[in-house]
Amino acid sequence: MTAHVVTVTNQKGGCGKSTVSSMLCSTLSKRGIRVLLVDADAQGTSTAWAKAAPENASFSVPVINFSAYAEKIHREIQKQLDKYEIIVVDCGPSLESLPPLSALLVSNLAIIPVTPSPADLWAARGAKTLIERAQLINEDLRAVVLANRTGHTTLSRAILNELDDFGIPLMNSRLSTRVAYQEAILSGVAVSDLGRDAKPAADEVSAMTDEVLALLGER
Repeated sequence: MTAHVVTVTNQKGGCGKSTVSSMLCSTLSKRGIRVLLVDADAQGTSTAWAKAAPENASFSVPVINFSAYAEKIHREIQKQLDKYEIIVVDCGPSLESLPPLSALLVSNLAIIPVTPSPADLWAARGAKTLIERAQLINEDLRAVVLANRTGHTTLSRAILNELDDFGIPLMNSRLSTRVAYQEAILSGVAVSDLGRDAKPAADEVSAMTDEVLALLGER
């Protein structure tokens, strides 16, 4: 069985790529899916999240840092395809397109997290162009936009309206602005492990995971 590959990418930093990647992987693992998290970001946020995980963590997500392979990341990912069911690639922010483009060449799905800011929307256009380049070679690559850190503000609504006409489908699920996500990253845990107060965040991540699995054709 060959793994599905999901690449989380946007050329702007701070849009939540590592949060989305880590929370998606931990939820998949809790559901009994063999998942690998590939850290393609030189900053190593996903690697740090995994190292912070307690010994009795309720999930098991192996993390491999491939950031040094740059434009050859796809070759390293291909070596892991027979070992896992889903591989999630956390791409770093970069004006250089080679590392994310390399990952996209072997991906089934690309997720572009976008926060409600004009800068994120502009950066997402660059990610869209990169995905379109990858699709010339990888015809099976699908792409979606994930609204992240949304709120009940005029700016959030305006950005969401812009995303409706972005040219890449907007996911039905979205992640709100919640402290629980940062707490989970710093503690090396799944957001669902933070208790009752984090249930709204856990529900959002669960809905996102359901939608990703549906896009991949999984249950």
